[in-house]
Amino acid sequence: MKRIAIAAFLSVAVFTFLVGASMAQDQPVSAPESQREPKAAQVEYPPAGYRIQTEDVMKITVWGEPNLSAEQVVDPEGYINMPLLGQLHVEGLALSELTDKLKEGLNEYLVEPKVQVAMMQFRKPKVHVLGQVNRPGLHEFKIGDKVMEAIAKAGSFTEAAHLEGAKLTHSDSEESLPLDLRKLFYEGDMSKNLVLQDGDTIYIPEDTTNKYFVLGQVLRPGFFRLKEDVTVIDAISTAGGPTERGSLKDACIIRGDPNNPERVQVNVEKIIKSADMTQNLKLQPGDVVYVPETSKLDWREISNIVSSVVNSSYLLRMWGLW
Repeated sequence: MKRIAIAAFLSVAVFTFLVGASMAQDQPVSAPESQREPKAAQVEYPPAGYRIQTEDVMKITVWGEPNLSAEQVVDPEGYINMPLLGQLHVEGLALSELTDKLKEGLNEYLVEPKVQVAMMQFRKPKVHVLGQVNRPGLHEFKIGDKVMEAIAKAGSFTEAAHLEGAKLTHSDSEESLPLDLRKLFYEGDMSKNLVLQDGDTIYIPEDTTNKYFVLGQVLRPGFFRLKEDVTVIDAISTAGGPTERGSLKDACIIRGDPNNPERVQVNVEKIIKSADMTQNLKLQPGDVVYVPETSKLDWREISNIVSSVVNSSYLLRMWGLW
C-alpha cells in the first residue's frame, strides 16, 4: 500500500511539472523596459478644440527613448525645450499637431519615431471680477461659462452695486460692453448673460445716485442706500428714529436742485397716529428727510445743511472716496 501511495504522489508531481513547463513556454517573453510601448499617461482632458497655452503641463513620451521622454511646461513665451530639437514654439497648436511636429523633427535622428503627447494639466481660463462684489479678484472658469457663473464665483454683488452700470471688457479690446445686470438677474434677460473669454474683466461700479439722507434730530443722521419703496417713515426708522427734541409732525422732504429745492412737508406724527399710509411718501434718489428740533422750521438753516451735504457728496465722488 505504501508503494502504491508513493507511486501515485510521484505521478501527480511529474504531471504538475510538465503542465507548468508547457504553460511557461506559451507565455510571451517580456521586452526590456526601454523597448516597451509607453503606458498611457494620466490625462486631464481639455475641452474639444483646445489649443496649447502658456503654463500647460504635458508629458511627452518617445517610445524606446527614455532620455527624450519628460514632462514639459509651456513657458510664458509659448515654448518648450525638447532634447535634440531645442526650443519649440507650441502655443496655439492642437495636441495632434504637436505630435506631428515632434515626429517630423525626430525623423532626422530616429527611425520612424513613435511619439505620445498627453496633457497633464492645462491652463484654466481666468476672469477679473472687480468693483461691488463680495470677493473681487481673479477667478478661474470653465470654457463655455457665462457672466452669471463669474459673478457667482466672486460671491455675488453687494448692496451698493450699480447693476445697470456694469461693463464687460475683453482682453483684446479697449472698448467695454454694457451689462445691465438688473435685467439679467431680476428680469431674466439672458441676452445679457454673455459667454466669457480668457482674460475678460467684469466691473460693477458703486451706485452713487440711489441714496437718500436723513438729517436733523434723529439718532443716526447720515446717508443710506435707497432700495425700492422706501418711505419717509422707513427712512426715519433706519436713522434710529427721532431724538427727544425731534418734531415728527414738522418733518419734511427736500428734493431737487439744492439751490432751489422743492420742500414737501410731511406730518409723520399724524401718519403714525391715524395709520393713514397714503401720506407716507416714497423717497426719490437724492432726497433729504429732515426732522427739525421745534415746530418752527428754519428754511435757511435747512437749505444750508442740504447744500453742504450735496456739495460734500459731490466732492467725495470727485475724490473717489464715495
